[in-house]
Amino acid sequence: MGENRWIRTPMRTLPPEQSRHTFDEVALGYDEKEVLDESYRCIQCLNPLCIDGCPNHNPIPDFIALVQEGRYLEAALVDYTNNALPSCTGRVCAWERQCEGWCVLNARGDGVRIGAIERFIADYALRHREEFEALRAERQGRSAESAGGRGERRRVAVVGAGPAGLSAAHFLVREGIDVTVFEAQERAGGLLADGIPQFVLPMGTVEEEVARLREEGVDFRFGVTVGRDVALEELESEYDAVFLGVGAQVARGLGVPGEDLAGVWSAQAFLHRAKLALDPGAGVEAPRVGRRVLVVGAGNTAMDAARTALRLGAEQVRVVYRRTQAESPSRPVEVEHAQQEGVEFEYLVNPVAFLGDEDARVRAARLVRMRLGEPDRSGRPRPEPIPGSEFELPCETVVLAVGYEADASVLGEPRLVERHGRIAVRDASGRTPVEGVFAGGDAVLGPATVVEAVRDGRLAARAIVEWLKEPSHSLRKAVRT
Repeated sequence: MGENRWIRTPMRTLPPEQSRHTFDEVALGYDEKEVLDESYRCIQCLNPLCIDGCPNHNPIPDFIALVQEGRYLEAALVDYTNNALPSCTGRVCAWERQCEGWCVLNARGDGVRIGAIERFIADYALRHREEFEALRAERQGRSAESAGGRGERRRVAVVGAGPAGLSAAHFLVREGIDVTVFEAQERAGGLLADGIPQFVLPMGTVEEEVARLREEGVDFRFGVTVGRDVALEELESEYDAVFLGVGAQVARGLGVPGEDLAGVWSAQAFLHRAKLALDPGAGVEAPRVGRRVLVVGAGNTAMDAARTALRLGAEQVRVVYRRTQAESPSRPVEVEHAQQEGVEFEYLVNPVAFLGDEDARVRAARLVRMRLGEPDRSGRPRPEPIPGSEFELPCETVVLAVGYEADASVLGEPRLVERHGRIAVRDASGRTPVEGVFAGGDAVLGPATVVEAVRDGRLAARAIVEWLKEPSHSLRKAVRT
């Protein structure tokens, strides 16, 4: 391969002049020639650091080796052994810091584009689902005895159909366990469905993964809120085990005057409303953004909100952040897409108030300029306001993208909730203080990544399977019921 080994295969994208006017997916992925070219760059290290860099420890060299031979369905099968949602992680993972960032080729050039390869094989498997399922049945089969110990069917309730819940369901149903997923919303996906825009992660991709789980036997019950419509104790009684993957649902605010003005949105609500409005059957109007939009924050969610505002018709979208670009938590590719599409950035500024008009609608933001001081607990320089540097920016819409928090109190179960509203677990297995109840994802970790939620679902599913095999399980179940 020569010098080409050090340069990654480019991925086609919609041109910015087109992408900013459409919710169509911007990154177009690889075709077969491109995925083969990129896969050949992998040197199949004896000590594959890419696996160490992946929070879920996906078998990356193994599926790339199969791609090199054109065996795409087998490659997908290998990937699915660890990753329940590869078509999603192949689009939204932070590869630069994770698997790709650990690739040894970075020493002289570009790391292998692992995410794009994963996306290709996962999409290929979904497009050829019948062949893929036949291959899976041939290679793996199903064993009800693997979970029950004596061949009896076990039943597990999964609360939340976000990445952690879908991952747990994926691995449990493949062990011959009957899985029922309870979801408060009317569709599955959680953050994947409601919090990530269509141009980054198409809703059809999430729906394909959910359809696959349905075909494998997972039962979904939508519009059911555990803690309100059904008590957790009822699930404990009815099912052999329960997995909680309720996510982090509470948007943080800034705690400054004017946050309650009309036109000031949390990023969660803004993105959910915008995505829901794309569904003609939902009967929901998209947010009316006006001419000027201010986005507060610089993570991936802020980039999503800023690019969504452009597509909703804003003439000017400005991202403000209290630190510098170097401390921005967003993936570089997200910032790059936002800049190409026309989003403006202003660093070292922070809102101190939002100002309203006579109709109590936001008309401007009052901001203060910042400077960086000593590092805080995160290790990043602490931003400090510069006295006398306040100024105003006119805007008709403000989107606050400053993070989310878990609030497990919605479950109505004080036995589970620790400080900061998270669910307490004993270890990586997801075991909670309540026997037979497991948990994972943002409800345990706080706001984290999709792949970390997938990992938590996988590890908890494995722990549930082992727990169900314990001889004393049947006795405990009998005592509870």
